[in-house]
Amino acid sequence: MAVDVEGIDWVGAILTYGGGTPEVFLDRLDDEKWIIPHCLTACDIAFAECPSARYRLDSGALSERTFTYVICAMVLRVARWSMRKSEANGAYARTDQVMDMNPPGWEVSPDLHVTKKERALLTGVNEGSAPFGTVMLGLDRAYGR
Repeated sequence: MAVDVEGIDWVGAILTYGGGTPEVFLDRLDDEKWIIPHCLTACDIAFAECPSARYRLDSGALSERTFTYVICAMVLRVARWSMRKSEANGAYARTDQVMDMNPPGWEVSPDLHVTKKERALLTGVNEGSAPFGTVMLGLDRAYGR
């Protein structure tokens, strides 16, 4: 059964997975023009970087919950990055550097990207993991495993 990523409740998912950081979305929750496009773009990036994720999602090997978590984590990094505030009017300049010291789990990035942990969730395979004595040929992604 194919999963329609455009049919997923992205605003609800962001509220679920970003619940500990409501300040990230203060001005964005009422306006779906930020959250939904970023989530759909993150889906495109995830499918481009992990081609087997589309097959695994459609076949049920990758749960919609896990897929939604990965996409929300990608979007939350960008949202946290945009929390950095700076202003200047010619006479003074102020920059809020609160985010320079990142608490655990608070990665920030100006770009949507898939981390190593997220790639393992999407593909179902840890990097470099295989049964003892196996020679990796790099064909896993080509054959959708």
